[in-house]
Amino acid sequence: MATQGKGATPKRKASVPTSDFSFPPVSMDTPRPLKQDWEIVMGYIAALILVVTLLPLLGMLYMDVLQTKKEAQTQIKKMETLRRDIEAQQRKDKDK
Repeated sequence: MATQGKGATPKRKASVPTSDFSFPPVSMDTPRPLKQDWEIVMGYIAALILVVTLLPLLGMLYMDVLQTKKEAQTQIKKMETLRRDIEAQQRKDKDK
């Protein structure tokens, strides 16, 4: 190798891997100080507005569903009592 001259490229051995799998250099830059970007702040504000508006709306919707369910149950009970009354009236009319 020392006898090849100044401009000659060194010969490679077959068992030495090529530089196809070289690792990227590690950057030695100092980390930039933490500061809030407007995108992050706006994201938090949007999430806060979403939670503040959706929670009361979901609560009102849930209360409305519970009220409707209770009203439906009372209507079903009324219909059952009316059905029993009508059947009793029909049996009474048949007996006469």
